[in-house]
Amino acid sequence: MTYKLLILAPSAGGKSTLMRYLREHTSLHVVETDEEVVRANNGDWPEPDLYQELIRQTANEVITRNEAIYLMKDMPIEILRKAKDSGFKVVVLKVTHKQLLERNRKRMKEEGYDDATQWFKGQLDELDKLGRKGLIDEYIDGNLPTAEIAKIVESLVSGSLREI
Repeated sequence: MTYKLLILAPSAGGKSTLMRYLREHTSLHVVETDEEVVRANNGDWPEPDLYQELIRQTANEVITRNEAIYLMKDMPIEILRKAKDSGFKVVVLKVTHKQLLERNRKRMKEEGYDDATQWFKGQLDELDKLGRKGLIDEYIDGNLPTAEIAKIVESLVSGSLREI
């Protein structure tokens, strides 16, 4: 089976939770940006300038694959267009700014994450801009239970689209 699905969401938008769930409950090939960047940098987190370069490098490589669910928070627009041209369906996990603030507090407290508050507005604005440009194919309510989001993702992968 060939499947190409790019799932975008802001920081604290549910990407990691969905990734873990899909890896545990399906045989789908799930790829996550930060993992790819660290792998490309020999297992180390890169400096900011190198991070942007490695995002481009790894994203360009991932979009050549025939089977991938690619989770990412921000993809350069030219690579997003290439991904769509190569057959990727682009999906956004839709969450509100208020929801992100609540999730951010929780993951800082429970998982030791850094505060991502400063990035939320810009990330949400960027996703809205991509939508206005017609680059988003589907939206999934990011507040649904993870198992339900995963079922929607599986239906998108299988091609049996349903109303979202």
